[in-house]
Amino acid sequence: MTKVKNNYFPLLVAVAFAYFAFGAITNVAGAIVPKIKETYHVTGSASSFLAAVFFIAYGLTSVPFGILINKYGTKLTLVFGSLITTIGVFMFASVPGYYANMAAMFICGVGITAIQVAMNPLVKEISNPEKYSRNLTLFMVLFGVGSTVAPYIVTFIKSRGLEWNYNYWLFTIISIIMLFGLAFPKYPEEKRQEAGSKKQDGNFTELLKDPLMIMYALAIFLYVGVEVGIAYNIALFLEDVHKVSNVLGNHAEAAKNAAVGNYWFGLLIGRLIGSFVLDKISTKKAIQIYISCAAISLAVAVFSKNLTLVLWAFPFVGFFISIMFPSIYGLAIDSYKKEYSSMVSGILCTAIIGGAVIAPIIAKVAEITGSVAEPNWHLGMFIAFACYAYIFTVGIWAKQKG
Repeated sequence: MTKVKNNYFPLLVAVAFAYFAFGAITNVAGAIVPKIKETYHVTGSASSFLAAVFFIAYGLTSVPFGILINKYGTKLTLVFGSLITTIGVFMFASVPGYYANMAAMFICGVGITAIQVAMNPLVKEISNPEKYSRNLTLFMVLFGVGSTVAPYIVTFIKSRGLEWNYNYWLFTIISIIMLFGLAFPKYPEEKRQEAGSKKQDGNFTELLKDPLMIMYALAIFLYVGVEVGIAYNIALFLEDVHKVSNVLGNHAEAAKNAAVGNYWFGLLIGRLIGSFVLDKISTKKAIQIYISCAAISLAVAVFSKNLTLVLWAFPFVGFFISIMFPSIYGLAIDSYKKEYSSMVSGILCTAIIGGAVIAPIIAKVAEITGSVAEPNWHLGMFIAFACYAYIFTVGIWAKQKG
Protein backbone atom coordinates (compact mmCIF):
# COMPACT_ATOMS: atom_id res chain seq x y z
CA MET A 1 0.00 0.00 0.00
CA THR A 2 1.20 3.52 -0.77
CA LYS A 3 2.66 5.14 2.35
CA VAL A 4 1.60 8.78 2.81
CA LYS A 5 4.36 11.12 3.95
CA ASN A 6 3.84 13.58 6.82
CA ASN A 7 0.56 15.53 6.63
CA TYR A 8 -0.19 15.17 2.94
CA PHE A 9 -3.33 13.00 3.16
CA PRO A 10 -5.71 15.77 1.89
CA LEU A 11 -3.35 16.33 -1.03
CA LEU A 12 -3.20 12.57 -1.64
CA VAL A 13 -7.01 12.47 -1.91
CA ALA A 14 -7.02 15.47 -4.27
CA VAL A 15 -4.33 13.87 -6.43
CA ALA A 16 -6.27 10.58 -6.48
CA PHE A 17 -9.42 12.37 -7.69
CA ALA A 18 -7.41 14.28 -10.28
CA TYR A 19 -6.07 11.02 -11.75
CA PHE A 20 -9.66 9.77 -12.02
CA ALA A 21 -10.81 13.05 -13.57
CA PHE A 22 -8.18 13.39 -16.25
CA GLY A 23 -8.47 9.67 -17.02
CA ALA A 24 -12.14 10.15 -17.87
CA ILE A 25 -11.60 13.37 -19.82
CA THR A 26 -8.67 11.94 -21.78
CA ASN A 27 -10.13 8.57 -22.69
CA VAL A 28 -13.80 9.26 -23.35
CA ALA A 29 -12.56 9.98 -26.88
CA GLY A 30 -12.52 6.31 -27.85
CA ALA A 31 -16.29 6.20 -27.42
CA ILE A 32 -17.01 9.50 -29.18
CA VAL A 33 -14.85 8.90 -32.29
CA PRO A 34 -17.77 7.18 -34.10
CA LYS A 35 -20.09 10.01 -33.01
CA ILE A 36 -17.67 12.60 -34.41
CA LYS A 37 -17.58 10.68 -37.70
CA GLU A 38 -21.38 10.46 -37.83
CA THR A 39 -22.16 14.00 -36.63
CA TYR A 40 -19.65 15.91 -38.76
CA HIS A 41 -19.58 13.53 -41.78
CA VAL A 42 -15.80 13.01 -41.79
CA THR A 43 -13.55 9.97 -42.39
CA GLY A 44 -12.45 7.61 -39.65
CA SER A 45 -8.92 9.04 -39.67
CA ALA A 46 -10.31 12.61 -39.42
CA SER A 47 -12.51 11.69 -36.48
CA SER A 48 -9.55 9.95 -34.79
CA PHE A 49 -7.44 13.05 -35.38
CA LEU A 50 -9.99 15.35 -33.69
CA ALA A 51 -9.87 13.15 -30.62
CA ALA A 52 -6.09 12.76 -30.78
CA VAL A 53 -5.38 16.51 -31.17
CA PHE A 54 -5.67 16.48 -27.39
CA PHE A 55 -2.18 14.99 -27.32
CA ILE A 56 -0.59 17.64 -29.53
CA ALA A 57 -0.77 19.86 -26.46
CA TYR A 58 1.68 17.55 -24.69
CA GLY A 59 4.25 18.08 -27.44
CA LEU A 60 3.91 21.86 -27.36
CA THR A 61 3.54 22.63 -23.66
CA SER A 62 5.14 19.90 -21.53
CA VAL A 63 8.61 21.48 -21.37
CA PRO A 64 7.23 25.01 -20.75
CA PHE A 65 5.16 23.60 -17.89
CA GLY A 66 8.28 21.88 -16.53
CA ILE A 67 9.96 25.29 -16.49
CA LEU A 68 6.84 26.82 -14.88
CA ILE A 69 7.04 24.26 -12.07
CA ASN A 70 10.67 25.17 -11.41
CA LYS A 71 9.85 28.88 -11.23
CA TYR A 72 6.42 29.00 -9.57
CA GLY A 73 6.01 25.57 -7.99
CA THR A 74 3.84 22.50 -8.34
CA LYS A 75 0.71 23.91 -6.68
CA LEU A 76 0.32 26.92 -8.96
CA THR A 77 0.92 24.74 -12.01
CA LEU A 78 -1.72 22.21 -10.93
CA VAL A 79 -4.32 24.88 -10.20
CA PHE A 80 -3.57 26.64 -13.49
CA GLY A 81 -3.85 23.35 -15.37
CA SER A 82 -7.16 22.52 -13.70
CA LEU A 83 -8.55 25.93 -14.66
CA ILE A 84 -7.53 25.49 -18.30
CA THR A 85 -9.05 21.99 -18.35
CA THR A 86 -12.33 23.35 -16.99
CA ILE A 87 -12.42 25.99 -19.73
CA GLY A 88 -11.74 23.33 -22.38
CA VAL A 89 -14.47 20.89 -21.33
CA PHE A 90 -16.95 23.76 -20.96
CA MET A 91 -16.16 24.89 -24.52
CA PHE A 92 -16.63 21.36 -25.86
CA ALA A 93 -20.02 21.12 -24.16
CA SER A 94 -21.30 24.53 -25.22
CA VAL A 95 -19.84 25.18 -28.71
CA PRO A 96 -20.60 22.50 -31.35
CA GLY A 97 -18.77 21.99 -34.65
CA TYR A 98 -15.79 19.92 -35.85
CA TYR A 99 -13.22 22.71 -35.61
CA ALA A 100 -14.73 24.18 -32.44
CA ASN A 101 -14.53 20.74 -30.83
CA MET A 102 -10.94 20.42 -32.06
CA ALA A 103 -10.01 23.74 -30.42
CA ALA A 104 -11.72 22.69 -27.18
CA MET A 105 -9.97 19.33 -27.25
CA PHE A 106 -6.61 21.07 -27.64
CA ILE A 107 -7.35 23.38 -24.68
CA CYS A 108 -8.28 20.34 -22.59
CA GLY A 109 -4.95 18.82 -23.60
CA VAL A 110 -3.03 21.90 -22.47
CA GLY A 111 -4.68 21.75 -19.05
CA ILE A 112 -4.16 18.01 -18.61
CA THR A 113 -0.52 18.40 -19.70
CA ALA A 114 0.11 20.88 -16.89
CA ILE A 115 -1.56 18.54 -14.42
CA GLN A 116 0.36 15.46 -15.49
CA VAL A 117 3.78 17.12 -15.76
CA ALA A 118 3.38 18.46 -12.22
CA MET A 119 1.57 15.52 -10.67
CA ASN A 120 3.69 12.54 -11.68
CA PRO A 121 6.83 13.73 -9.80
CA LEU A 122 4.60 14.91 -6.91
CA VAL A 123 3.58 11.29 -6.29
CA LYS A 124 7.18 10.59 -5.29
CA GLU A 125 7.13 13.48 -2.80
CA ILE A 126 3.89 12.56 -0.99
CA SER A 127 4.36 8.77 -0.85
CA ASN A 128 7.16 6.22 -0.42
CA PRO A 129 9.89 7.31 -2.89
CA GLU A 130 11.62 3.90 -2.83
CA LYS A 131 8.52 2.38 -4.48
CA TYR A 132 7.95 5.09 -7.06
CA SER A 133 7.12 2.85 -10.04
CA ARG A 134 4.71 0.84 -7.91
CA ASN A 135 3.11 3.92 -6.34
CA LEU A 136 2.68 5.65 -9.70
CA THR A 137 1.09 2.46 -11.00
CA LEU A 138 -1.42 2.54 -8.13
CA PHE A 139 -2.35 6.14 -8.91
CA MET A 140 -2.68 5.21 -12.55
CA VAL A 141 -5.29 2.64 -11.45
CA LEU A 142 -7.52 5.61 -10.64
CA PHE A 143 -6.74 7.02 -14.07
CA GLY A 144 -7.96 3.66 -15.36
CA VAL A 145 -11.19 3.90 -13.35
CA GLY A 146 -11.97 7.20 -15.05
CA SER A 147 -11.03 5.77 -18.43
CA THR A 148 -13.29 2.74 -17.87
CA VAL A 149 -16.29 4.71 -16.68
CA ALA A 150 -16.17 7.37 -19.42
CA PRO A 151 -17.41 5.23 -22.38
CA TYR A 152 -20.30 3.93 -20.27
CA ILE A 153 -21.25 7.54 -19.53
CA VAL A 154 -21.65 8.04 -23.30
CA THR A 155 -24.11 5.14 -23.39
CA PHE A 156 -25.93 6.48 -20.32
CA ILE A 157 -26.23 9.97 -21.83
CA LYS A 158 -27.76 8.51 -25.00
CA SER A 159 -30.20 6.39 -22.97
CA ARG A 160 -31.52 9.64 -21.44
CA GLY A 161 -32.23 11.05 -24.93
CA LEU A 162 -29.40 13.60 -24.76
CA GLU A 163 -26.76 14.48 -27.38
CA TRP A 164 -23.34 12.85 -26.97
CA ASN A 165 -21.59 16.16 -26.18
CA TYR A 166 -23.57 16.34 -22.90
CA ASN A 167 -20.77 14.18 -21.47
CA TYR A 168 -18.74 17.36 -21.35
CA TRP A 169 -21.22 19.15 -19.09
CA LEU A 170 -20.57 16.39 -16.56
CA PHE A 171 -16.82 16.74 -17.13
CA THR A 172 -17.15 20.48 -16.46
CA ILE A 173 -18.51 19.71 -13.00
CA ILE A 174 -15.77 17.13 -12.39
CA SER A 175 -13.09 19.63 -13.49
CA ILE A 176 -14.41 22.29 -11.09
CA ILE A 177 -14.22 19.78 -8.21
CA MET A 178 -10.66 18.91 -9.25
CA LEU A 179 -9.75 22.61 -9.37
CA PHE A 180 -10.91 23.30 -5.84
CA GLY A 181 -9.52 20.00 -4.55
CA LEU A 182 -6.00 20.86 -5.70
CA ALA A 183 -6.13 24.52 -4.63
CA PHE A 184 -6.29 24.12 -0.85
CA PRO A 185 -4.17 21.24 0.57
CA LYS A 186 -0.65 21.60 1.96
CA TYR A 187 2.13 20.85 -0.56
CA PRO A 188 5.77 19.81 0.07
CA GLU A 189 8.24 22.68 0.08
CA GLU A 190 10.19 23.07 -3.14
CA LYS A 191 13.50 24.57 -4.21
CA ARG A 192 12.81 26.72 -7.26
CA GLN A 193 15.05 27.97 -10.02
CA GLU A 194 14.61 31.09 -12.04
CA ALA A 195 13.23 30.28 -15.48
CA GLY A 196 15.97 30.74 -18.01
CA SER A 197 18.76 30.31 -15.47
CA LYS A 198 22.02 28.93 -16.80
CA LYS A 199 21.80 25.90 -14.52
CA GLN A 200 18.28 25.00 -15.64
CA ASP A 201 19.02 25.60 -19.32
CA GLY A 202 22.18 23.53 -18.98
CA ASN A 203 20.29 20.66 -17.40
CA PHE A 204 17.71 20.69 -20.18
CA THR A 205 20.32 20.87 -22.95
CA GLU A 206 22.31 18.09 -21.33
CA LEU A 207 19.24 15.85 -21.18
CA LEU A 208 18.31 16.48 -24.81
CA LYS A 209 21.82 15.41 -25.88
CA ASP A 210 21.62 12.21 -23.83
CA PRO A 211 20.80 9.20 -26.10
CA LEU A 212 19.28 7.35 -23.13
CA MET A 213 16.84 10.20 -22.52
CA ILE A 214 15.84 10.19 -26.20
CA MET A 215 15.29 6.42 -26.07
CA TYR A 216 13.04 6.78 -23.03
CA ALA A 217 11.13 9.60 -24.73
CA LEU A 218 10.62 7.49 -27.86
CA ALA A 219 9.34 4.63 -25.70
CA ILE A 220 6.73 6.94 -24.12
CA PHE A 221 5.85 8.34 -27.57
CA LEU A 222 5.17 4.88 -28.98
CA TYR A 223 3.51 3.53 -25.85
CA VAL A 224 0.98 6.35 -25.49
CA GLY A 225 0.46 6.32 -29.23
CA VAL A 226 -0.39 2.63 -29.38
CA GLU A 227 -2.45 2.66 -26.17
CA VAL A 228 -4.60 5.49 -27.50
CA GLY A 229 -4.40 4.26 -31.09
CA ILE A 230 -6.06 0.97 -30.24
CA ALA A 231 -8.68 2.53 -27.95
CA TYR A 232 -9.70 5.18 -30.50
CA ASN A 233 -10.05 2.63 -33.29
CA ILE A 234 -11.79 -0.26 -31.50
CA ALA A 235 -15.31 0.96 -32.34
CA LEU A 236 -14.42 1.64 -35.99
CA PHE A 237 -12.68 -1.76 -36.23
CA LEU A 238 -15.71 -3.60 -34.84
CA GLU A 239 -18.02 -1.82 -37.26
CA ASP A 240 -15.89 -2.22 -40.38
CA VAL A 241 -14.59 -5.76 -39.78
CA HIS A 242 -17.35 -7.43 -37.79
CA LYS A 243 -20.35 -5.34 -38.97
CA VAL A 244 -21.70 -5.05 -35.43
CA SER A 245 -24.54 -2.75 -36.47
CA ASN A 246 -25.89 -5.50 -38.69
CA VAL A 247 -25.24 -8.21 -36.11
CA LEU A 248 -26.45 -6.43 -32.98
CA GLY A 249 -28.87 -3.84 -34.36
CA ASN A 250 -29.95 -1.27 -31.76
CA HIS A 251 -27.52 -2.74 -29.24
CA ALA A 252 -24.49 -2.10 -31.45
CA GLU A 253 -23.55 1.34 -30.11
CA ALA A 254 -23.75 0.19 -26.50
CA ALA A 255 -21.62 -2.85 -27.42
CA LYS A 256 -18.96 -0.67 -29.07
CA ASN A 257 -18.86 1.69 -26.08
CA ALA A 258 -18.62 -1.31 -23.76
CA ALA A 259 -15.72 -2.69 -25.82
CA VAL A 260 -13.83 0.58 -25.36
CA GLY A 261 -14.73 0.68 -21.66
CA ASN A 262 -13.66 -2.93 -21.18
CA TYR A 263 -10.32 -2.21 -22.85
CA TRP A 264 -9.69 0.48 -20.24
CA PHE A 265 -11.05 -1.81 -17.51
CA GLY A 266 -8.50 -4.43 -18.52
CA LEU A 267 -5.82 -1.76 -18.24
CA LEU A 268 -7.17 -0.76 -14.82
CA ILE A 269 -7.06 -4.34 -13.49
CA GLY A 270 -3.62 -4.80 -15.03
CA ARG A 271 -2.27 -1.78 -13.18
CA LEU A 272 -3.81 -2.92 -9.91
CA ILE A 273 -2.25 -6.37 -10.21
CA GLY A 274 0.87 -4.92 -11.83
CA SER A 275 1.62 -2.84 -8.74
CA PHE A 276 2.17 -6.12 -6.85
CA VAL A 277 4.02 -7.75 -9.76
CA LEU A 278 6.46 -4.82 -9.79
CA ASP A 279 7.03 -5.47 -6.08
CA LYS A 280 8.16 -9.03 -6.84
CA ILE A 281 10.09 -8.89 -10.13
CA SER A 282 12.26 -6.29 -11.81
CA THR A 283 10.58 -3.59 -13.87
CA LYS A 284 12.66 -4.53 -16.94
CA LYS A 285 11.62 -8.19 -16.81
CA ALA A 286 7.97 -7.18 -16.25
CA ILE A 287 8.07 -4.99 -19.37
CA GLN A 288 9.33 -7.86 -21.51
CA ILE A 289 6.75 -10.36 -20.23
CA TYR A 290 3.77 -8.00 -20.33
CA ILE A 291 4.40 -6.48 -23.76
CA SER A 292 4.86 -9.95 -25.29
CA CYS A 293 1.50 -11.03 -23.89
CA ALA A 294 -0.07 -7.78 -25.16
CA ALA A 295 1.13 -8.57 -28.69
CA ILE A 296 -0.38 -12.07 -28.51
CA SER A 297 -3.68 -10.67 -27.23
CA LEU A 298 -3.80 -8.04 -29.96
CA ALA A 299 -3.14 -10.71 -32.61
CA VAL A 300 -6.19 -12.61 -31.35
CA ALA A 301 -8.29 -9.42 -31.32
CA VAL A 302 -7.29 -8.39 -34.82
CA PHE A 303 -7.21 -11.70 -36.67
CA SER A 304 -9.92 -13.79 -35.01
CA LYS A 305 -13.21 -14.04 -36.90
CA ASN A 306 -15.13 -14.89 -33.74
CA LEU A 307 -16.72 -11.67 -32.41
CA THR A 308 -17.03 -13.02 -28.87
CA LEU A 309 -13.33 -13.91 -28.79
CA VAL A 310 -12.44 -10.48 -30.20
CA LEU A 311 -14.48 -8.72 -27.51
CA TRP A 312 -12.63 -10.72 -24.84
CA ALA A 313 -9.22 -10.17 -26.41
CA PHE A 314 -9.25 -6.34 -26.36
CA PRO A 315 -9.50 -6.15 -22.53
CA PHE A 316 -6.51 -8.50 -22.33
CA VAL A 317 -4.58 -6.11 -24.58
CA GLY A 318 -5.36 -3.37 -22.07
CA PHE A 319 -4.39 -5.64 -19.17
CA PHE A 320 -0.96 -6.44 -20.56
CA ILE A 321 0.01 -2.91 -21.60
CA SER A 322 -1.10 -1.60 -18.21
CA ILE A 323 2.28 -1.25 -16.52
CA MET A 324 4.15 0.29 -19.45
CA PHE A 325 3.70 4.01 -18.78
CA PRO A 326 4.52 4.01 -15.05
CA SER A 327 7.34 1.51 -15.58
CA ILE A 328 9.04 3.43 -18.39
CA TYR A 329 8.40 6.74 -16.60
CA GLY A 330 9.77 5.40 -13.31
CA LEU A 331 12.88 3.93 -14.96
CA ALA A 332 13.56 7.26 -16.66
CA ILE A 333 13.12 9.32 -13.49
CA ASP A 334 15.36 6.94 -11.55
CA SER A 335 18.07 7.17 -14.22
CA TYR A 336 18.79 10.83 -13.36
CA LYS A 337 19.50 12.98 -10.31
CA LYS A 338 16.59 14.39 -8.33
CA GLU A 339 17.18 17.96 -9.52
CA TYR A 340 16.55 16.78 -13.09
CA SER A 341 13.11 15.35 -12.27
CA SER A 342 11.00 18.26 -13.56
CA MET A 343 12.94 18.45 -16.82
CA VAL A 344 12.82 14.67 -17.31
CA SER A 345 9.07 14.76 -16.61
CA GLY A 346 8.66 17.60 -19.11
CA ILE A 347 10.52 15.72 -21.84
CA LEU A 348 8.63 12.48 -21.18
CA CYS A 349 5.29 14.27 -21.18
CA THR A 350 6.27 15.99 -24.43
CA ALA A 351 6.58 12.50 -25.87
CA ILE A 352 2.92 11.87 -25.01
CA ILE A 353 2.26 13.66 -28.32
CA GLY A 354 2.53 10.13 -29.69
CA GLY A 355 -1.15 9.85 -28.80
CA ALA A 356 -1.88 12.40 -31.53
CA VAL A 357 0.22 10.55 -34.11
CA ILE A 358 -0.24 6.78 -33.87
CA ALA A 359 -4.07 6.66 -33.71
CA PRO A 360 -4.62 8.59 -36.97
CA ILE A 361 -1.74 6.68 -38.60
CA ILE A 362 -3.37 3.33 -37.77
CA ALA A 363 -6.65 4.55 -39.30
CA LYS A 364 -4.92 6.16 -42.29
CA VAL A 365 -2.87 3.05 -43.11
CA ALA A 366 -6.08 1.04 -42.92
CA GLU A 367 -7.76 3.46 -45.36
CA ILE A 368 -4.80 3.60 -47.74
CA THR A 369 -4.35 -0.18 -47.90
CA GLY A 370 -8.10 -0.65 -48.18
CA SER A 371 -10.43 2.27 -48.80
CA VAL A 372 -12.30 4.93 -46.81
CA ALA A 373 -15.46 2.83 -47.12
CA GLU A 374 -13.71 -0.47 -46.31
CA PRO A 375 -10.46 0.13 -44.37
CA ASN A 376 -7.94 -2.71 -44.12
CA TRP A 377 -7.67 -2.79 -40.34
CA HIS A 378 -5.50 -5.91 -40.36
CA LEU A 379 -2.67 -3.98 -42.03
CA GLY A 380 -3.41 -0.79 -40.09
CA MET A 381 -2.94 -2.62 -36.80
CA PHE A 382 0.57 -3.72 -37.82
CA ILE A 383 1.60 -0.22 -36.68
CA ALA A 384 0.65 -1.30 -33.15
CA PHE A 385 2.81 -4.43 -33.36
CA ALA A 386 5.79 -2.31 -34.44
CA CYS A 387 5.31 -0.07 -31.39
CA TYR A 388 5.18 -3.14 -29.12
CA ALA A 389 8.44 -4.40 -30.60
CA TYR A 390 10.30 -1.22 -29.61
CA ILE A 391 8.75 -1.18 -26.13
CA PHE A 392 10.05 -4.74 -25.64
CA THR A 393 13.60 -3.41 -26.09
CA VAL A 394 13.15 -1.06 -23.11
CA GLY A 395 13.31 -4.17 -20.94
CA ILE A 396 16.79 -4.79 -22.34
CA TRP A 397 18.59 -1.43 -22.32
CA ALA A 398 16.89 0.60 -19.54
CA LYS A 399 18.84 1.44 -16.38
CA GLN A 400 17.44 0.16 -13.10
CA LYS A 401 18.54 0.76 -9.54
CA GLY A 402 19.10 -2.20 -7.34
